Amino acid sequence: MSDNNDIKANAEVVELSKELGLKEALGIAVGALIGGGVFSVLGLVISNTGPGAFLSFILAGIVSAFTAYSYVHLALRYPRAGGAFIYVREAFKSKKLSGSLGIILWFGYSFSVSLYAMTFGWYLGEVWHLFGDKIITLPFYEANISAFIFQILSVLLFIGLNLIGIKETSRTQNILVLVKIGILVLYVIVGIFAVKKSNFTDPSFLVNGFLPVIASSVLIFVSMEGFEILSNSVEEMKNPEKDLPIGMFLSIIIVLILYVSVAVITVGVLGWSLELENIGEVILTHSAEVFLKGAGRWIMAFAAIVSAASAINATLLGSSRLSYMLSHEKVIPKAISKINKKTRVPARAIAASGIISIIFVLIFNIEIVATAASVIFMLVFGVVNISAIKLLKGKKKIPSIIGAILIILYWIFWFWQLHAS
Repeated sequence: MSDNNDIKANAEVVELSKELGLKEALGIAVGALIGGGVFSVLGLVISNTGPGAFLSFILAGIVSAFTAYSYVHLALRYPRAGGAFIYVREAFKSKKLSGSLGIILWFGYSFSVSLYAMTFGWYLGEVWHLFGDKIITLPFYEANISAFIFQILSVLLFIGLNLIGIKETSRTQNILVLVKIGILVLYVIVGIFAVKKSNFTDPSFLVNGFLPVIASSVLIFVSMEGFEILSNSVEEMKNPEKDLPIGMFLSIIIVLILYVSVAVITVGVLGWSLELENIGEVILTHSAEVFLKGAGRWIMAFAAIVSAASAINATLLGSSRLSYMLSHEKVIPKAISKINKKTRVPARAIAASGIISIIFVLIFNIEIVATAASVIFMLVFGVVNISAIKLLKGKKKIPSIIGAILIILYWIFWFWQLHAS
């Protein structure tokens, strides 16, 4: 009788589907990495730092590369959905600590989804005034009602897509990623001819010194969480030993080259001005309009919409897998971990993650959302590096030590900048 019960229980266990190869891994990572950073906060970064804004992206990329090393080794050692939550639990043997970090990381993902949804809405609302120029007043900001509705619809759309299945989600992701990379490469190639060298020295290369470069790179951390999302998907990868490290490091290299190139072209075309902060959400449409005329505005708006869409898609995927694991480990309600028998995706976790993101869109403005997400990921990256130091042996832990030191320095300089301002 007992054997029959065991067989029945095992038959009812539904596991996550293993559908992801290297192509899909790159799509998820690059899709999340190219999202809010280059479209949403570039204007703010340039207005804070001046023509040397691209240095903020380089700094964020360097720190992320050392942290990605920790994630690769830990994900291969503990190949389960949950990422940082699992690593911290194994390193410190504390369910309370890992559970708290897991919930914080879940909120970080949700802030990221809301940031990308805002980007999606701002750019689509820029070219499609569905409700004219009517404004809606929200708790912390005012928004064009067309943009606001598009923001909400974008999250609902990708909740639906993620519910269909991981294969469909990854296929859509690959298409979106190829489109946005193609447009950004076009922007860089054509934009070179509109660059003015004087824009890099007027009024100076680093308008406010180097500290704002470090502080601004913190904002970009929200864009560098793509490899974290990939670690959450390791349980659904066909060949994680090979595809995970290639996917992580190659995605960071691709995105860093694109980010730096786009930042350089944008400064070279528009120059530096505090007013750039006011057009921060749609800065690339203004830049492209200079050298592509009216078509530039539409092309970059389309690129931003596609970019934000793929970032929502990838981040919602990572967020739902984390919340699935948190639920599975009883950190949050157990009911959320239920996997749909037909699609083999954590349907309730997907819905819960999306709803939290919509709530953040309703409450916070884009700067609060970007800062909150970046601070959370900076905290999580630091803790994961420390976890890797505890779990890895010998020389393997050296890159993790460097990553931890760099993030600690980040915190020091960031607080210094906050105190100074």
